Amino acid sequence: MEYKYKLPANLIEKASMFKEFANGGAQATIKLIDGRIFNKALISNSSAIIALRGFSELPFNLSDVSDVYQTEEDKSPKERHGWEYWDEWQ
Repeated sequence: MEYKYKLPANLIEKASMFKEFANGGAQATIKLIDGRIFNKALISNSSAIIALRGFSELPFNLSDVSDVYQTEEDKSPKERHGWEYWDEWQ
């Protein structure tokens, strides 16, 4: 499957260590080069951002991403449903 918003290779490696809350799905926090933080991003198969709570499209360029990481809330999200997917999640 081709994803719209595939993570750079160095971040895919990092995301592969994330705790998943569903088969292939991990919630993460995204930090941009300019310091902005985007919470509640859904990463599929450690390789792509497929949803971001509150956004119908990715509100930044992938080239602006400086880091992805998991907070305690990301590791065990309270809200696990209601994602607006940009890609088909497999």
